[in-house]
Amino acid sequence: MCYLRAFTAVALLATLAACADQPTEPSTTPEPPPAPKPVALLDVTLTGFNGSDASLMSSKAVVVDGPNLAMNAVNTGIAIEQVSASSFTEGSRGQGGQRYVSFTYRVRNTTGAPLVNVTMLPVSTATTVSGTPFTQVLLFNGTNAAASVAQSIIPTGSVYMGPDTRLRSKQPDVLQVFTEAEVAAITPAAEVTGMFPYGFVTGNPNTPNSRTLPNAANANDYGGLVTFAFRYPLQATAAADPFTVRFYLQVVQDTETRMTESIEEREDTSGVRRAFERATALGATTVTVLAGSEALDPFETDYPGQRTICTFRTAGTAASPITLNNAAGAYTELPIYRSGETLSACGAYYVAGTATPANFGMAYPITVRAMDRYGNIKTSQVDSVTLTSSDGTAAMPVPNTALVSGSRNMNVTYTVYGNHTLTATGRRLKETYPLFVNGMTRTWGGATSTLWLTSTNWTNGMYPGSQDSVIVPGDKPNYPVLVANTAVPGITMVDGASTQPFINLSSFDFTVSGNLAMGNNGTFTGTGRVILTGIGGTFGGGLSNVDMRNLRITGTYSATSNANVTGGRIVVQ
Repeated sequence: MCYLRAFTAVALLATLAACADQPTEPSTTPEPPPAPKPVALLDVTLTGFNGSDASLMSSKAVVVDGPNLAMNAVNTGIAIEQVSASSFTEGSRGQGGQRYVSFTYRVRNTTGAPLVNVTMLPVSTATTVSGTPFTQVLLFNGTNAAASVAQSIIPTGSVYMGPDTRLRSKQPDVLQVFTEAEVAAITPAAEVTGMFPYGFVTGNPNTPNSRTLPNAANANDYGGLVTFAFRYPLQATAAADPFTVRFYLQVVQDTETRMTESIEEREDTSGVRRAFERATALGATTVTVLAGSEALDPFETDYPGQRTICTFRTAGTAASPITLNNAAGAYTELPIYRSGETLSACGAYYVAGTATPANFGMAYPITVRAMDRYGNIKTSQVDSVTLTSSDGTAAMPVPNTALVSGSRNMNVTYTVYGNHTLTATGRRLKETYPLFVNGMTRTWGGATSTLWLTSTNWTNGMYPGSQDSVIVPGDKPNYPVLVANTAVPGITMVDGASTQPFINLSSFDFTVSGNLAMGNNGTFTGTGRVILTGIGGTFGGGLSNVDMRNLRITGTYSATSNANVTGGRIVVQ
């Protein structure tokens, strides 16, 4: 059991009294919420941090009393008592593997009054390892770990490894992230030399929709629950992993109800749902989301009072951070970046831009990347990728294409319109993304021959599909001849300076489901039919005439010029 002393409010009251008679200027902007108020200073030691033996995962916590940080327990304030601890690893040693540890405590309030939104923030003192809140980071043999090990310990949400080897959220509302300005406004204990912009929130298990920590009725009345959760990179050998860590926590209560969605829980759909429910139940006024959160997607529902803090400092100072929370983790993601999308350090799913649709018969560029859940490309990751599609006719790259420096650019080609799914499968990871194949406008070039279905005759290198509109300009060396019944959504002919555009229907049907614009001089030749099937469309030749042999109208159209049918007939249904 451990106790914390309460800080006196005399200085604060004196300051308020001195300011009571001062005139104030009217404000046109809302006042920022008051800074969290100090309650106590806690000295915590966690043992079994390397997770090698669950029976060794224990802890102790005492109040820091006096300027020399003597560990003298005080019988009033806050007491915490460990109830559980857990640990697991993700990834491999030497390849970005991480260990996740968490320690959960019940919390007793003996200050004499209820406390709200109790949060415990790591702080530095004169004795902490440079740039960290850790006064000691010891190996199993009792020797000090390197400073870099202490600087690589990063707070997380409370998570566990699911049976599908994906991280799952144990519970929301564990990690709390602040801006640097917000923590700078908190009055620190005398012993504190710096404060970090994150902490761990105390909940009320007896009243799940409340964060009020009531004053204890007796010695067994523990009304709160708090979890300290961290991750750190597996060292080169198990003997080099940290075994014991000791750090200081400034305990504060906050009049503002804040909440944070951790990076770890953002990829757990049920965890995100629980976080939304928790924020709503608490009446949260500020909810912080971090880089990669799906809540940053404009098509997703925002949290109440949502704001974005892309990354936050976990080692170093505000002016010179050493480590951020998005430091590299294990290889856990194999995302597909579609054409139009780029890597984003902060955007939803770590994506910027909007995916462009694929087009019929044309190579569609995609990029597959080996990444961790923190938005980092795993440049040294060895893996190979096989692409597959729900459209069995799509042309895919060669199976088991090796990644180079953690990524690979590849092309896929679709010949079926509509919605599809594109799947990237690595040696142990699989990711599936939607892909839409859309129509486009294709322009006749006539560089090779007169054949409509010869791709090199079209300026984009592919003949039109059934959902592609067509432009046929004048002044081309060749003009198209149909070799089969053909359908397009729309067609536009553009007058030339010396040679005018035409389409030779031969003996085939040319079906247009949209507008038909012939320009002033465009024509159709051959004995085939032009069939107009659109609704509310137009056809015509501008100032001139539409010339053709057979015209059949099965939709509804308005004419913009005369229609001349020579040697054939007009059929209107």
